[in-house]
Amino acid sequence: MRSLLSSMFLPILGLGLILLSASCGHLSSREEVLPVTAHRVQGLAVDARQGDPAWAKAEPVTLALYDPAMGCPEKTVESIAKEHNPVKVTVRLLHDEKNLYVGCHIENDDVCCLTSEDQQLHFFLGDVMEVFLKPLQTPCYLELYATPSARKTTYFFPSRSWGGPDFLDMQSLMPGFDVVSAVDGTLNDPKDRDEGWWTVMTISKAMVEEKTGVPLEAGRPWQILLAGYARSSHRTFCVNFSYPLQPVLNFHLQEYWGTLVLE
Repeated sequence: MRSLLSSMFLPILGLGLILLSASCGHLSSREEVLPVTAHRVQGLAVDARQGDPAWAKAEPVTLALYDPAMGCPEKTVESIAKEHNPVKVTVRLLHDEKNLYVGCHIENDDVCCLTSEDQQLHFFLGDVMEVFLKPLQTPCYLELYATPSARKTTYFFPSRSWGGPDFLDMQSLMPGFDVVSAVDGTLNDPKDRDEGWWTVMTISKAMVEEKTGVPLEAGRPWQILLAGYARSSHRTFCVNFSYPLQPVLNFHLQEYWGTLVLE
């Protein structure tokens, strides 16, 4: 059963899981959106801190931050400007015959995850990394979550016309999606200052094909969005981030997603 908090928020969501925030981001028309490339490997020792040498061959993607003061009144903007709680997010992608691997490093000073369960709306309850995957030629797509405690969630949308608590409650965790995570600091302890957290999502290509009907393979046109939330007890508002940066803070704007390239 969804938490009361989720039930309160979800009825006002529009396109699937429109992400709520007091801020919005703006994508410059001059900003070039480069493809997100997954380097091909032959086998990978998966660990949260990405110690396998293969990760060094993957080009890092730096995610852009949304301005938490955007749209706020003057005094709130001044208050936020005094804060010094930097967030930096880098992501690397690898793939082999069976899986797509998404390795993330999130620098955040207060890492949290307030649930010990999978298949939750984790962005209400702490820090989250998200991957959206969509075959270009179909309206369906996947939304996958990873958290600092290695809790995870998977959602399948036939199209953006679907959403809401009943639709999401019908879904269960998809087999073939795994998450490992590690925290540099103390999880769920606002009294200290953390350095951040690491996570690797292992996404089965067979699972993706089964759900979408399209193989996740080189030469196929796929879209991707890398996104997430960084919450902190030392910060006024949550910091959101994504690549590519969206014109407004709504991670379901597929027209502004990036291209996934499998080497």
